[in-house]
Amino acid sequence: MAIYIFKLLVWCAPNGIDNAQGYRAKILREYTDTVRYIFTELPTSRDIVYYKKMGIDVKQMLSVHQCLTDNDILEPSVRIEDKLKELKDSIHYTDIISNERDIKLLKNGIVVASILRDETEMDFCKCIHYFSNGCYLIRTENFIGRMVYADDYATARSNFKVYAKHVRRTFFKSDGTVAYYQIYTKEEKECYLFPDGRTCTIVEFIAEFIKRLNLTENDVIILDRLTQIGFMQSLLRFKNKANLIVVFHSKHFLEKGEDPDRLYLNDEYYDWFKYSNWIDTMVVSTSEQKKELAEKLSEYRCSVPKIEVIPAGELDRLRYPKTKRQPYSLTAVSRLYSSKKVDWIIKSVIKAHCKNPNIFLDIYGRGAEEHTKYLKNLVIENGADSYIRFMGYADVTEIYKNYEVFITASLGETLGLTTLEAIGSGDAVIGLNVRYGNQVLIHSGENGYLINFCYTENEEIELVNDLADGIVKIFEDREKLEMFHQNSYNIAKNYLQKKIGIKWRKLLKYKEMKL
Repeated sequence: MAIYIFKLLVWCAPNGIDNAQGYRAKILREYTDTVRYIFTELPTSRDIVYYKKMGIDVKQMLSVHQCLTDNDILEPSVRIEDKLKELKDSIHYTDIISNERDIKLLKNGIVVASILRDETEMDFCKCIHYFSNGCYLIRTENFIGRMVYADDYATARSNFKVYAKHVRRTFFKSDGTVAYYQIYTKEEKECYLFPDGRTCTIVEFIAEFIKRLNLTENDVIILDRLTQIGFMQSLLRFKNKANLIVVFHSKHFLEKGEDPDRLYLNDEYYDWFKYSNWIDTMVVSTSEQKKELAEKLSEYRCSVPKIEVIPAGELDRLRYPKTKRQPYSLTAVSRLYSSKKVDWIIKSVIKAHCKNPNIFLDIYGRGAEEHTKYLKNLVIENGADSYIRFMGYADVTEIYKNYEVFITASLGETLGLTTLEAIGSGDAVIGLNVRYGNQVLIHSGENGYLINFCYTENEEIELVNDLADGIVKIFEDREKLEMFHQNSYNIAKNYLQKKIGIKWRKLLKYKEMKL
C-alpha cells in the first residue's frame, strides 16, 4: 500500500495547510514509510528545506517534472568547487568575484557567468546564469540535486526596453541527455515536446505522471489543495481503483460578508463538488462542518460520499510552563494579512489597556509588507508601542506557555492550528464566535470567551469594544483564569497525536500502528 499526498506548495508563503501536512506526516511516519508527497510544480531548495522542517523526509518528496526523467534527486549534490573547475575549461573565465550570495565569473573584465549559491547549503550550486556581452541573460542552468533543467532566453524589446524573453526550458536525465522540452507559446500556454517527437499539454503531462504511478486498489490518494486545471480529470481517469480522499482545510461555503472576494461555494472545492461521486471520503475537522457539508452537497445535487471528522492538527504532548506565566500577557500568532483581522486585536488591546495598564500584547508572525506596515503604524499612532510588540516570525511551539491568554480575531478557521497549539499549552483563549474551529476549541466561560459576531450586522467599533471588554474581564478574576488554563488542557487532550492517529489508522484501514 502506498499513499500519495497532493500537493506541496511552492513559491508562496506557507499557510495552515502546510502545517496540517506536517502534523499528519508525524502520524503517518509511525506506521508506514510508503508515503509520497507530490510537488506538481517545480520546487526550489527553499521549498524542500521548509517541508523537511515540517517533518517530511526529502526521500518521500516527488516532483512531477523530475519523475518524468530519471533525475529525481531533491537534495543539493553539485559542489561549487567542482563546477568552477568545469567552467574554467568550457568558458575560460579569468577572474572571480565572490560573496555570500553568488560567484561572478569574468573574462577580460566582463561578466560571462554567475553561480548562485544554494540558500541552505552554501557550498553547492543553486543555479548558473550565463551572459552575452556582460549584460544579456541567455541561459540559466538550475540545480535541484543534479542539473534538472535549463532555461534559454532570447533578447527582445518591449516599449523601447531590452529584456530576456524566456523561450524554452529543457529537462535533463541523470546522464545529461535531454528528457523533454517545455515550450512557451505566444498565448503563454505550456506544451511539452519529447525527443521522439511526441507533444502534450500540461493536462496530458500530469496524466502521464499519474499513469506512471501504476495505482491499484491498495493505494490511497490524499488531496489537500487545489491543483492545476484539468488535474482532477487526469486523476480520475488513471487512478484505477485507488482510494481517493479529499481534505477540507477551509470552509466549503461562504456566506455574504465572510470573504470580500468570494461568495457561496468556495472555488477551492469546485472540482470536489463536481466530481464528488468519484471521491471515496471527504475529511473535515469538526462535526458541524460534516453536517453542513452533507447538506450543501445535497442542495447542489451532488453525490454525498463518506464524510469523516479528523482534525487537521494534533498535539504531540501538552506543554506546561516551567516558571510562572507573564501576568496580564496576551499573545497573537498569525499571518499578517487583512483576513486575520490583527488590526481588530490591536485596537481592542489599546482600549483594554486604558482600563488595565498592566495588559500587554506580543504578536508573532509575518505577512504582506503593506499590511504589516499598516499594523505597525496603527500601534505607533496610538502610542501603544510600549505594550504591543511585533515579535516577527518564530517557532512558537514552546512560546505559548509563557503567556496567560491567546487571542484571535480570524473570521473563520475550520480548526485553527494556532488556537489548538495555544490550548495545548494551557492558554486561556479569546476569539470570535464563528464557524468552525473556535466553537470546538473555545468553550465560552470555561476556558475563555467567545465574542458574538455576525458577518452582516457587526460594526467594527462595536466588535472592538466587545473584544476589549473580554480582555479586561478575563484578567479580572485570577482564580477563574487559572481554571481557564486547566480547562484548556482538558480540551486539548482530545487532540493528542495518539487519538488523531487512531482516526487516520481507521480511515486508512491499517490494522497495526505503533502508538
